Amino acid sequence: MSSYKESKRESVAVPEQIAYAIYTSGSTGKPKGVIIKNEAVTNTILDINEKYSVNETDRFIGLSSMSFDLSIYDIFGAFSAGATLVMIEDQRDIKKIHDIVKEEKITVWNSVPMIMEMLVNYMDETENKSNAGVINYDELPELRLVLLSGDWIPVHLPERIKDHFVESEVISLGGATEASIWSIYYPIKTVKAEWTSIPYGYPLSNQTYYVLNYENDPCPIGVKGELFIGGKGVAEGYLNDKEKTEASFIDHPDFGRIYRTGDMGVLTQEGYIEFLGRKDHQIKVRGYRVELGEIESVILEHRQVRNAVVINQKDARNQDVLYAYVAGHQSLPPTDLKEFLSLKVPEYMIPSYIVQIEEVPLTSNGKVDRKKLLALDVTDQASIGRKIKEPRTEIERDLVGIWKSVLKTDEISIDDNFFELGAWRFGAAQSRLG
Repeated sequence: MSSYKESKRESVAVPEQIAYAIYTSGSTGKPKGVIIKNEAVTNTILDINEKYSVNETDRFIGLSSMSFDLSIYDIFGAFSAGATLVMIEDQRDIKKIHDIVKEEKITVWNSVPMIMEMLVNYMDETENKSNAGVINYDELPELRLVLLSGDWIPVHLPERIKDHFVESEVISLGGATEASIWSIYYPIKTVKAEWTSIPYGYPLSNQTYYVLNYENDPCPIGVKGELFIGGKGVAEGYLNDKEKTEASFIDHPDFGRIYRTGDMGVLTQEGYIEFLGRKDHQIKVRGYRVELGEIESVILEHRQVRNAVVINQKDARNQDVLYAYVAGHQSLPPTDLKEFLSLKVPEYMIPSYIVQIEEVPLTSNGKVDRKKLLALDVTDQASIGRKIKEPRTEIERDLVGIWKSVLKTDEISIDDNFFELGAWRFGAAQSRLG
């Protein structure tokens, strides 16, 4: 130590300098390096810390991979407040995470919803297996702030969190890597019975959210549009990719430089934004707009279901087919779940395939690994496909032949509904032409 000079070197960092470049795959699957300035990310971190009084007494748990921008808040949110950051080795080791929360007296939790759901599932199961039948979770009173982002939040999850961490604040956060971690927030105090999703929320300090139409003009209240982000958090662009930067970051004549998220949303009369999913992931089944999160929420109401993911995939006729992947507490016959769903949702919202899995696979960022689920072979899995009844008469054979030709499918049963199989498309096309 004696060889070091006593004089301190002055910091040369300024707000306009680049803080980091972090890669995100986005919706295309091709990595893009997002360039973030010091002032942009500092604005987000200081705003969250101020809103929720994060200070030197807090203890963070580091759940996210360093390649995921949630880790930026874990590191600098903790250190800028003088708080403690406790790192973990494996975000899938829920028992270890539970033990760390308890032993290290964690107060701030920041993760995608699935990781928190895995924790409360573990706690529920541990409680059910205990000799006394009840565990006193007063042993875990320290967790006071739960930040959830990066994926849909199941509507039942906030209440389940409160069951175990009674004094905690549960906050929904959203935005984009291209806008410095988060740009929008919603404190989840109560969940209304009619909600099918958690509100997206209100812009964070010095940030703005816009719902714009196809001409980039503001949409009226209640009208769906594309979400754009403006303000201090907007990134400089993509590293060494001028074309993608110019496509995603635009100079608006009224709002200045804004980022095109590719997400859809609507501004409500209450003043918050409701998230409606990705622009390129909007689906219709038999002409009806379907929210996959709404189906997942209903499946999760079944007492034997622990986790559920619903995914759509195109069939040979370019129609959306719904797949439900269900993790249950015990064996769950698809026919039973189909009957349960038929009492709660329209027929077109019932998945064509229901596959039971042991656990929901996660990516390195803790999000649901949908590609891995779609790669599963469902042909040998229990599904709720239709039973094909063959034609019995010459007229029925002729009709089945016509239907197969028109609908471009080989699976026609004599008790099928022509329009439910996809013929609504032709009526809709004719109404547009007429």
